[in-house]
Amino acid sequence: MRIYVHTHGCRLNAAESRSLVETLEATGHTVAHGMDPSVDVAVVNSCAVTNQAESKCRQTIRQIIRTNPGVTLILTGCLAEKNSRECLNFHDRILVLGNSEKHRLVDHIHALNLGEKFSKIIRNSLGNTNFEIPCALHQPYNGRYNLKIQEGCNFSCSYCIIPRLRGPACSRNFKNLIEDATIHARQGVREIILTGVNVGAYENDGKNLVDVISALNEIPEIQRIRLSSIELKTIPDEALSQMANDGNKLVKYLHLPIQSGSDRILQLMRRHYTIGEAKNYLEWLAKYIPGIGLGTDLIVGFPGEMEEDFTCSVDLIQNSFLQYAHVFSYSQREGTPAASMEDRFIDPKEIERRSKILRILTREKRRQFYEKFVGTEQEVLFENKSRIGFPGYTENYIRVIVKGFNEDLTNRLERVKLIRNCDDHILGEVVH
Repeated sequence: MRIYVHTHGCRLNAAESRSLVETLEATGHTVAHGMDPSVDVAVVNSCAVTNQAESKCRQTIRQIIRTNPGVTLILTGCLAEKNSRECLNFHDRILVLGNSEKHRLVDHIHALNLGEKFSKIIRNSLGNTNFEIPCALHQPYNGRYNLKIQEGCNFSCSYCIIPRLRGPACSRNFKNLIEDATIHARQGVREIILTGVNVGAYENDGKNLVDVISALNEIPEIQRIRLSSIELKTIPDEALSQMANDGNKLVKYLHLPIQSGSDRILQLMRRHYTIGEAKNYLEWLAKYIPGIGLGTDLIVGFPGEMEEDFTCSVDLIQNSFLQYAHVFSYSQREGTPAASMEDRFIDPKEIERRSKILRILTREKRRQFYEKFVGTEQEVLFENKSRIGFPGYTENYIRVIVKGFNEDLTNRLERVKLIRNCDDHILGEVVH
């Protein structure tokens, strides 16, 4: 069959879709790079973390059906888990797969009767059983690889629907994930990104996150190991020791989703730290691991957020060791405690105003951080060439662009002198 896979949402969804694509190719299917009338089955791996994410998924589905009205549609991911019955109305040939069934996608495709009109839901309970993922790559791969090591979350943040859609925390079989990383490294992957809902909670057969990092360090082809977003109080001290060690492949970068600079809002969110603890931790990290890249997520417009609460978030960006923040507008998720809180309504124009202020501040903080490294030499792992040159990233996640270089830098780790700060990137020159 000719199959198109479209992914929305987080890095974890991207990791799952990549595994699905590799399994489809290994079982003889052709994976289309875009949607067209020749596609037999379109798979949408969806997101439901916000209203905007859901809207984008629906838009993609409508576009797929307009392009190919006769296509068989498989919807999986968090929107399929959240609104399975509503999703049946999207198309007259649709299979809705809950997150527990996503890993069996190929089996479900083999059971399809193409051309038959049907509406079907397959969902099962989301358990806490540790899991394995097929390792099926048989061709070169020259990008950074999102390695799924963990699933689900046991935290109960009042705004978050993800534990309901992905279940309690569980971990991937240790040997299985190391085999996966080894296969991809031998096929060209140079950077592994450890991905999950709550990666700091990884635990399997007596192994934790530190053991995963140590085992990946032993794979010679891997040059970098990166942690995806990780909760503040779940990072093992030994992992930070690994990060501080220049001989370790774990890069000096952490994305810590703090969510608000206000203690009052953090308490309403059911977060597990105070803003004082968060700031002190950021300061300690910056001193313990010089040059570390530190980023965060901030939610604007949480129910009851007053101007003084917002001012605390402004202060967090201005007066901490953070270099950037991803800014999100609060999105009400039915079934979460925050959805039933009093004082829920905040004028959307006010949320937009606050968000704009934070984004301006975070751009300035990023610019200041970049400026510190102008004139230095850094190791840069390059990606595919763009229209303006070869983009790549330093270990602390500074975006670098090299122009006018005659050789192909794709997927190469090169020493680069950082020449000029352009705010969202630094121009660099390869050092021979």
